[in-house]
Amino acid sequence: MKKASFIAMVSLVLLFTAAAFAQGGASGAITGAVTDPSGAVISGAKVTITNQDTGVTERTITTGSQGTFSAPLLPPGTYRVEVTATGFSKTAAPGIGVRVSETISVPIQMKVGTTAIEVVVTGAAAPVELTNATTGEALNGAVIREMPLATRNFLGLLSLSAGTNSEFADTTALGRGVTTIIVDGQRPVNNNYELEGINANDVSLPVFDNVNLPNPDVVEEFKTQTSLYDASQGRNGGGNMQVNLRSGTDKYHGDAFEFFRNNLLDANDYFLKGSELASGEKNKAPVLRQNAFGASIGGPLPFIKNFFFFGNYS
Repeated sequence: MKKASFIAMVSLVLLFTAAAFAQGGASGAITGAVTDPSGAVISGAKVTITNQDTGVTERTITTGSQGTFSAPLLPPGTYRVEVTATGFSKTAAPGIGVRVSETISVPIQMKVGTTAIEVVVTGAAAPVELTNATTGEALNGAVIREMPLATRNFLGLLSLSAGTNSEFADTTALGRGVTTIIVDGQRPVNNNYELEGINANDVSLPVFDNVNLPNPDVVEEFKTQTSLYDASQGRNGGGNMQVNLRSGTDKYHGDAFEFFRNNLLDANDYFLKGSELASGEKNKAPVLRQNAFGASIGGPLPFIKNFFFFGNYS
């Protein structure tokens, strides 16, 4: 490879990764209280919150006089909470999932001992949201990628949330089609769509499809709030939809795929099948051939500490 071409390629990579680094995105929070075996609070304990996917320490904080800690503005993901205090064994709570707009409560009870001994707490986080009464549904990327989406439009999953309904999708249409969602009987124009915390609403149509709609392989989390959310999360009175995209991890991962559909693999229409039986003719099923190719790759950026990238084409 020529030197000029190599420099151009490196410059392009840095440009895109710098843009990704600057993204804000919607966030969640972790709170909790640190206590001793008798239930008394421990003030001055050191709390370290680390992203398990990247290995990056996102927060290092100290508990207050009431033994509590709070870490807001955390990107969605899986975290490890580690607490150390003088006279107590180090205590760790791994696998704490942070979701968009949710506050996860993680109570930590420490045992008397030396910091050389580590106590691992499982199931520390409460399984339900306890800090507010917001109703809705959150789907992680693994679920979205495993769902059978005929048009590769993940917005159709919005109708799985309580209080929502949608029109029947045209699964034979080219592209990803348009998905109209009605929340709690309100008009679709009352919904609010955000992509990485950025306003993604169309100025004239009640859909999210008029921006560059990510394919399901790129989505890290898809959060739907249908009612009782606070003013910071929505600008309208309908549903509040928030989409967060995947990011790189501390290991390289990649894949390539083909989303394949063909009329030979699908059942024929009921009435067309009846016409075939009546006339004796065959192959009256409409022709449907769709091939969508894509690939993704992500991982740490070489020579730059705590910097990760993720790219996808579809």
